[in-house]
Amino acid sequence: MDSPAVAAARDLGERLLRPEAERVDVEGVPRSHLDALAAAGLMDVVDLPAPVSREVAEQLAASDASTWFIWTQHHSPVRTVLRGTNDELRETWLPRLRSGEALAGVAFTHLRRPGPPAVTARRDGDGWVVDGDIAWLTSWGLADVFLIGAQSEESGSGDDVVWVLANLHGHREAIAEPLQLAAMNGTATVRLRLSGLRVEPSDVVVIDPLTEWRANDAARTADVSSAVFGVTAEAVARLRQRDEPAATDAAQALDEQLSRLRASAYTLIDDVPAGEQVDERLAIRAQAHALACRATAALVAAGAGRSMLLDAAAQRLARVALFLMVQGQTAPVRAATLAALGSQ
Repeated sequence: MDSPAVAAARDLGERLLRPEAERVDVEGVPRSHLDALAAAGLMDVVDLPAPVSREVAEQLAASDASTWFIWTQHHSPVRTVLRGTNDELRETWLPRLRSGEALAGVAFTHLRRPGPPAVTARRDGDGWVVDGDIAWLTSWGLADVFLIGAQSEESGSGDDVVWVLANLHGHREAIAEPLQLAAMNGTATVRLRLSGLRVEPSDVVVIDPLTEWRANDAARTADVSSAVFGVTAEAVARLRQRDEPAATDAAQALDEQLSRLRASAYTLIDDVPAGEQVDERLAIRAQAHALACRATAALVAAGAGRSMLLDAAAQRLARVALFLMVQGQTAPVRAATLAALGSQ
């Protein structure tokens, strides 16, 4: 797709992200990568047409999935601040977030879990106090501010989500424990314990009904992430470059499957209202993940023992494919994925 944003993503991929991807995977994403995306106008995708936004995501994930992941995490806070009810907060933060001057991280996956809330917010005067354990928080040490979803204790049932925007660094109420990940370890991901974190009214972005958020989240996670198609396309392209008939034949077969799945997934997203044809969406997502694993495994096989070195793109892409399989995973997504893998 021809657009300035896609061209910028492709150019950054070739000049900066892809050549550095193996080093970044080991050493971590530098803030300069995000600054480069900002300078190219890619830290604000809210107003881009959906097909353009998807192609940008595919290009970035194909080049360097760790940088893509931090980039994509930034957009949830941007969208939440944009739709939020706090006008003062929006005026203060939105220009900085959309320009990329400020980088945001986000934590909300704990809201998907049944049972007692993992992160809570209770009224304290005119503000709130947030407590709990965030099992997964990316961009630690990189992001300037974090959007945190906490279940309100006001009604005693956790029926609302209080979205707060906070700078968590340097607070004794926020204790981070780095996570050692088998894939995407360059994303600066930590486990974070919040203990009595005071939140002022000026830091509250919006309060949402939890049931509404969960319904929207279920509809969103039923669809496959564009990053899966980007990583698969990268593996196929690298496989095709190998001077070996078996590799090029495999690349051709995988590419045909990729084209069909991508077209089916994006047609559903564009033409069918979110929350409808969920079983079909889940099946396509599961097939796309299985294809990504097969394509990256084929690249590993083609590279033989060389693929096992940490500076080899093949094993990095294979680990990324596994990471994407569990990213945004809900119980229905997991069931569909296991069904797809079991039928291979």
